[in-house]
Amino acid sequence: MKPISLSNLEAKAIALEALGFSDNRPTNVLEVFGRTNLLQIDSVNVFERAHYLPLFSRLGRYAKNELDDLTGGFNPKLIEYWAHEASIIKTDELPLFHWRMNENRYHNWDEKLGAWIEGELRARGPLTTSDFEHPGHARKGSWWGWSDVKRTLERMFYCGALVSGGRTKFKRIYALPEQVLPSSLLENPPTKYDAQKYLLVKAAGSLGVATQKELADYFRLPVSQLGNIVHELVEDNRLLKAEVSGWKSQGYVAPNANLSPSNHRGTTLLSPFDPVCWNRDRTSQIFGFDYKIEIYVPEPKRVFGYYSLPLLHNGELIARLDLKSNRQENKLQVKSSWAEASKVNRFPTASVIKHLELVAKWQGLGSIEIADKGNVGLELRTHLL
Repeated sequence: MKPISLSNLEAKAIALEALGFSDNRPTNVLEVFGRTNLLQIDSVNVFERAHYLPLFSRLGRYAKNELDDLTGGFNPKLIEYWAHEASIIKTDELPLFHWRMNENRYHNWDEKLGAWIEGELRARGPLTTSDFEHPGHARKGSWWGWSDVKRTLERMFYCGALVSGGRTKFKRIYALPEQVLPSSLLENPPTKYDAQKYLLVKAAGSLGVATQKELADYFRLPVSQLGNIVHELVEDNRLLKAEVSGWKSQGYVAPNANLSPSNHRGTTLLSPFDPVCWNRDRTSQIFGFDYKIEIYVPEPKRVFGYYSLPLLHNGELIARLDLKSNRQENKLQVKSSWAEASKVNRFPTASVIKHLELVAKWQGLGSIEIADKGNVGLELRTHLL
């Protein structure tokens, strides 16, 4: 079959529509998962934790407990696993990662400590790391140092010996599989080959149009081992080839992809870990937006700020805003505001202010404080006043 021919502009619209940014938007948390298939988790909380923000970007103001309530209890709708990085996925799709668990099942851990952990969970029910800690298993080194208990819990979690029972105050709750999941869920998992085929198709559905490397990155599959699988998916018409103007590599789309979507309209912040922009090379290729997060950059060398968030407006990534939810002072702080050079003279100030007001309400903050820093900071602050 002749490859589908697309311009980069068309590819961008297809990508945004696939991830939930179009007239046909998702309307609740589970519908967002129907588009993204996962939410990445990250511990940084200067503005908002990473897994909550992509939902806001698509749904607007929503109650965060709508997500929390889906991740706890027995047989939850959503569960955590290392699907991309640490992620929340649909529980019924956990078997798709059984091969990953199995390949890591024999990584070394302290067997005596592991047996003790299992015994504690069996006797006491699901527990957080701190529930296990005692002087003999204390944290090591500085604040980020993992204790032997935490290290063992994570290894057992990665290989499926333990599962997530949700979170409390962002602490993962560890559980034995039978304490959270029905026994039938992992009884007949797909083979590694079949699971990876399915995951590649799901990645194509989320990304809209993507290269083989980008498809592999979505669920952290080994790209060098996927050539035969991708070829078979194309032969079976489960993936279609696409030639995208300006792309050096072959593109692929799912057969049910909307190739004529409406253009995105509106203004919204994105998480640095949103699938729209988590792959920095793809973000640069499709949007012409060179983005990196500067958390780990020494402060004197930061250009855009500690936690600068991409701003999506009418289908373009036009700016980055460095935000902080200052709970003590009850204000949303915009510490810097940088528009892309080509957008400075036609920056949608009123739309951005309106969106920041929505952000502040969602965060339960009473006011907004905008610093002058950045090439549109003064303009935003003046408009706010």
